[in-house]
Amino acid sequence: MLTGDKTTDPAELRVAAMCRGLRELLDEWQPGTVLIEWSSGHVGRRRHKGAGAGLAVYGIAIGALWQVAMAWSTSGEPRERQAQVCCLKENLWTNGVPKEDRIAAVAQRFREYRIEDDPGGDIADAIGLGLWWIRGLAIVPI
Repeated sequence: MLTGDKTTDPAELRVAAMCRGLRELLDEWQPGTVLIEWSSGHVGRRRHKGAGAGLAVYGIAIGALWQVAMAWSTSGEPRERQAQVCCLKENLWTNGVPKEDRIAAVAQRFREYRIEDDPGGDIADAIGLGLWWIRGLAIVPI
């Protein structure tokens, strides 16, 4: 999971750390497809006590990560890298299934997944998004 170095760091430093982390992951794994979950505009209210303060930073972070993925996918020899970068709105792939149900489905299917290590359910959602894509845009839960 991509996170900033410290949660107390300013937002721009956390975003920069996430971008470095993404570049390292891309270089290590060399994926053929990079999926980026794009906000439908309803992010941050619950995590920020109703203020929605996270939406602006979230948007900047997603844009920065998209830019890193696009630059990575087009760098190097064309024979070496044929990666596609796909942005998907979260309400498209989640199909209205509540996050708690998505987390439970991943936990049931993958014994290695530990809910206690994923307090926001972001790892479960990454797994669910990847499976949704692999299965040919199937409907969740998995």
